[in-house]
Amino acid sequence: SFPLLLIVLFLSLSQSFTFHRPVGVLPTTTSSSTTILWSDFTPDDSFVQETPEKTRERIDALVKQHPVLLFMKGNKLFPQCGFSNTAVQILTTYGIDFHTVDVLADESIRSGVKDYSSWPTIPQLYVAGEFIGGCDIMIEEYQNGNLAETIEKAKADMM
Repeated sequence: SFPLLLIVLFLSLSQSFTFHRPVGVLPTTTSSSTTILWSDFTPDDSFVQETPEKTRERIDALVKQHPVLLFMKGNKLFPQCGFSNTAVQILTTYGIDFHTVDVLADESIRSGVKDYSSWPTIPQLYVAGEFIGGCDIMIEEYQNGNLAETIEKAKADMM
């Protein structure tokens, strides 16, 4: 009786839902109303991998465009790792506007920025186009006052 109840329940539910074939899966049978063209399966440009040179150009443009730039995991409102959070907290103490790039959202940038700076870890801070370092260097520079001087120079450039 219980298995019969499950079958009846399944049949009644299945009639109220429409099941769709997954995208890119060809039907096993075709009818005269179904026409599938190969052009339906052509890849678009979003799947073309960016060259390392193009990635480097994008990173270079970002570094030049933003006086204070932090490549990080997440963003300044929602850091995705403790090191990125520490970097954001340090920059926030200076009361300046700074730009962040979420490396988790773009694998080309994530690997490309490490080559660009010759620095193996994220986050990475750039001030006035100059690579400062990662979280450990930021902490050290913050504690000895050098980061404040560098930020003040960048702040003057922003005005």
